[in-house]
Amino acid sequence: MPRRVLFIPVSGGRGGGELQRSLILARTLRAQGGDTDIRFLAHAQAPFPCEEFQRTPLPGSPTRSEPEVIAAIADFAPDLCVFDSTLRMSALRAARAAGSRTAYLSVRPNSRWRGLDPRKRTLLDAHWILAPERLGAAPPWPERLGRWLLRRTRFEYFNAVFEAPDTAAASRLLAEHGLAPGRYMLACPGGAGYTVDGLAPVPLLAEAGSALRTTLPVLVVDPGDHALPAGWIGLPRMPNRILMGLVEGARLNVVNGGGTLVQALTLGAPCLAIPMQEEQAQRIAAFAARDAVLTCAAERTAIATAWQHAADADLDGLRGRARALGLRNDASTIAQRIQTMLAR
Repeated sequence: MPRRVLFIPVSGGRGGGELQRSLILARTLRAQGGDTDIRFLAHAQAPFPCEEFQRTPLPGSPTRSEPEVIAAIADFAPDLCVFDSTLRMSALRAARAAGSRTAYLSVRPNSRWRGLDPRKRTLLDAHWILAPERLGAAPPWPERLGRWLLRRTRFEYFNAVFEAPDTAAASRLLAEHGLAPGRYMLACPGGAGYTVDGLAPVPLLAEAGSALRTTLPVLVVDPGDHALPAGWIGLPRMPNRILMGLVEGARLNVVNGGGTLVQALTLGAPCLAIPMQEEQAQRIAAFAARDAVLTCAAERTAIATAWQHAADADLDGLRGRARALGLRNDASTIAQRIQTMLAR
């Protein structure tokens, strides 16, 4: 009988990084072999690969769909629930009532504290913390205290989660536009659910980069309906493995301070990182302190200046310093932890 795994990531109507991370882990888990039945709870409007996995559609994110989450857990009776950035007590209790083990993956500081709540000490088996910006430093004392209070929970620290770059598929995509590796810049600013300097992320980069003096085209991932400057090329959403191939081959990646930045640095790819949200500033600052990333304020004039400087610069040293960070792709390791929990 297959072992049942239920992924429960935060997800909005446009998806989100948490859902993408869970999909990467699910694909990695499946590739490792074993008899598993993998399912997801996710927003009904979120883009989802129904040809790969089964999804129970929710009216909103799992955080805001507690009755539906509880019912879905009871119906599927998973052997393991993997939560990403959402960890309601009601969902944890439902998992325990169904006989499920529980694991929680956190990235942002505010989501991390949900997995350090003493009330969850008998309900949470594992807490996997993505904290690449610490670069091996010890966790802060409030986190150490939380770990002591949750002594029954196994805590582990990881860096990045992504699929191995598909350079062949990325090269084919570039060839469709008459391009080759190293002869383009890639803009991947992230979600459209917020504004920066009065603009959504894609229009912000489009306005800041509209006067770039460069012969290299700018490729923009998932621009939606936003207008792009002349010479820029909009690309649709794509599998993570192809995106990683583009990131690795770009002369420069213009990104926010989220998961794509960490993935790019793990690959040794040069980045101009812009803190599009408040919690991203600390992560970017940690990498900038090692001269492993270029950065600037999230303001259109500052972005324009920094982008032009990066376009004119020799970025080989930046590549070397990014690699020197020693970040790891931990997708396989986390999938192995899932396998271990299923075997118990």
